[in-house]
Formats: sequence, structure tokens, C-alpha cells
Amino acid sequence: MKTYQSKTKETRKNFFKRHKYAISVIISVLIVAAVIVLSVVFTLPEKNKPASGNVVDPPNVDVNNDPTIVLPMEKAQIGMGYNDKKLVFWETLDLWQWHPAVDFIGEGNVVAVRDGEVTDVEKTSIDGNVVTVKHDDGYVSIYKSLGNKIAVKVGDKVKAGDKLGTASASMMSELKTGSHLHFELKKDGNYVDPATMLPINDDK
Repeated sequence: MKTYQSKTKETRKNFFKRHKYAISVIISVLIVAAVIVLSVVFTLPEKNKPASGNVVDPPNVDVNNDPTIVLPMEKAQIGMGYNDKKLVFWETLDLWQWHPAVDFIGEGNVVAVRDGEVTDVEKTSIDGNVVTVKHDDGYVSIYKSLGNKIAVKVGDKVKAGDKLGTASASMMSELKTGSHLHFELKKDGNYVDPATMLPINDDK
């Protein structure tokens, strides 16, 4: 009389006998797959293999993102400077008031101090001919006392050094100063000293 255990062993033997070919095929496929995977791993180019040992940092790239800044006039003398702390004497007006600008005295071309966009061009009786340029970072530069021949119009894109016009004596409130540029600078709507941006040299 066969026991339950002997029946189980016999069933297992019969299963392997009936499926030996299928089992052989599965084992063969697994072996071939393993060989292929190992061959691919060991034949990878060095650059594609996982890094081992020390990790080399990428080279440092020195990128200078500072904007190009130039003087609005070359070979000009610095006249009345910026002063928002105390009143200064305006000779033409014969009065004392603050001066939110730097005056560049001389004749010649007036250029944009930084890249930007021309947002306003106007002719006034008090400030003369005026060009306003908007820059990045909230800066706005204002060029007053320009001559009648303005070289730009509203909407023009300008680069640092591009001509805007020429210096003149069109600013009636500073008529006695003669031919000059009255240069104002604003940051986020507030006047700031142009000397904080411009490479101003008092010897110019």
C-alpha cells in the first residue's frame, strides 16, 4: 500500500519527466540572458561606467554677468555734483535747492550709460531736451540739457555707449553752466547718486 508521501514523490517525478524539455529551455534562456547582461556591463565604455573612487568636480567657469557701464560723456568736467542732504546754490536761478544729478560740463556726444530701452523723449522749457532710458534691476537714467538733434526715439533698444544726442545749454534752470549734460539716475523710482554706478573720476 502506497503512502501519501510516496505518492507525492511520484507526482513530482512525473511532473519533471513531463516538463523536462520546457524546464531545459527556461534554464537555457536564463543562462543566455545572464551571459548577455554580463557581457554588456563589462564592455561598457569607460565614460559610461559608474564612477568609482574620487569624484572629480566640474571645472570652474568664470562668468562675468556684470552689465557694461560707461560714462555718459567722455572728456567732460564734473560740475555740480549730486546732493540730496543739503541745499546747493543754483547760479542761474539765484536760489538754494537740492541737486539730484551730476553735471558733465562740455560739448560732445551724450551716450547711454547701460543697455536699456528708451521710454521717453521730450522737449521742455525748463529742462531742455530730455531722454529717459530704462535699464534692468530697476534703474532709470535721465539725460537733460540735450541739443535739438535727438538720436533716438521712444521704444528704441540701446547699448551702453550708443549715442542719444549732444550736450547743450538747453536747460534753462542751469543756463549759466553753459553746454553740459544734467545726468540723473533713479533706482526703483527713487533718486540715487550717479557716482554709485558710474566710473566717475573727478579729474575728467
